[in-house]
Amino acid sequence: MTFADPDAQEGTARPTPPPSRWAGWLATGVAALTPLVAYIGHLGYAPVIALVGLLSLPLFFRNRRPDPGQGLLLALVAWAVISMAWSIAVPAHPDFHTYHGVESMTGVKLVLQLALYGAFVAASLTLSKAAGARTSLVLTIGLLAVSVLFLLEAMFKAPLYLWYRAAIGQPQRPDWALRDVAGVSYVLALLFWPATLRLERPRWRFAAGAMAAATVIGAWLLNADAPLAALVVSTLVFAAVRLWGRPALMAWMGVLALYFLAAPLLVHALGPGPLIHPAADDIREQSWAARLDIWRFAASRILERPFFGWGLDAARMFSPNIPLHTHNAAIQIWLELGAVGASIAALFWLWLGGRIDALEARDRPLAATAAACASAYLTIGALSFGVWQEWWLALGALSIAACAALAAARRGGDFQDPSFSGEGSESRRPEDPAPPP
Repeated sequence: MTFADPDAQEGTARPTPPPSRWAGWLATGVAALTPLVAYIGHLGYAPVIALVGLLSLPLFFRNRRPDPGQGLLLALVAWAVISMAWSIAVPAHPDFHTYHGVESMTGVKLVLQLALYGAFVAASLTLSKAAGARTSLVLTIGLLAVSVLFLLEAMFKAPLYLWYRAAIGQPQRPDWALRDVAGVSYVLALLFWPATLRLERPRWRFAAGAMAAATVIGAWLLNADAPLAALVVSTLVFAAVRLWGRPALMAWMGVLALYFLAAPLLVHALGPGPLIHPAADDIREQSWAARLDIWRFAASRILERPFFGWGLDAARMFSPNIPLHTHNAAIQIWLELGAVGASIAALFWLWLGGRIDALEARDRPLAATAAACASAYLTIGALSFGVWQEWWLALGALSIAACAALAAARRGGDFQDPSFSGEGSESRRPEDPAPPP
């Protein structure tokens, strides 16, 4: 599961799957729905991506061999399921006879999500150049539109969203409506970079700047700190990779390994005392102080079972110290799956970083976009949401598909930026063979 298959163009390992018209229209349909789902309720990404994955299943094994990334994800899910044997969150006699009983079994859902979300990602790798261009354009136009709507809703206290909820018979409290609208910023922060690269033409750069401004201002007005942090981190990663290429990617991969393998130790290094003394009326400071308390408590529990962890879904059993999850992906994986799960997760992200590094040899702007998109996902995951939440995993699959569509659109060089020829999009490392004509 990667954005493009460098080996295919260099004439070595795996052949690129033949383009699929069915996959192209499925991808375009998802792109058209993305801004709508972001606005009316981001939880909807789980059923949308699952349905498209189900429709993509016939393409899953189409002229493709399993790659290490799929194997690592399979290993992580398998270990999560195995950990249910000692998990403190799994009932002794699970109920498989009711929807609620099955829905509460995270292990069962992870197996299904791996199959369905994986099928969707695999289908996105079969897009033709025309389908990739169409999909990325539809996605970019939709994100531009929803960013403007997001800013207006943030400025005027979500009047349209309140009207919509009343119209469907589910009126919402004004403060909760603002919280729901703030969810749009997570989608915009995550998919900002694929859209920005699609707009990288002199006449369209203003639109990219407007989308960035709308996202930043709206997120700030709605106290959505995680998307703001994601935009800052991903901007630094994008700029570093675009300017320096492979050395920046190597450094980035080192940071990824440190994050997943040493997260509990980094938290312990903060010490036991409070780093933030929040004012009574400062929501942002209170939120950050609460996160630090959660991470410290979780790190202490990790030391009690460092190798195998407390089992899948165990984080929700430490209430009130941990409200449902740890608000940090690496710490939650350590807490529930131990060093074994954290090592598998680190290997997967390092593998993905290696595929982005291979991509950098022939299209540096696209590699910078992919690294920035991954950084945004990891940053938000390090500050918000549970690592196993269905909609969040679905949005991760969608981000890979968005980069895959952009890669298909740029196939052949039509979208290359001439200003980077010689050191970026057209550059190759000396040891890389020249691509075929």
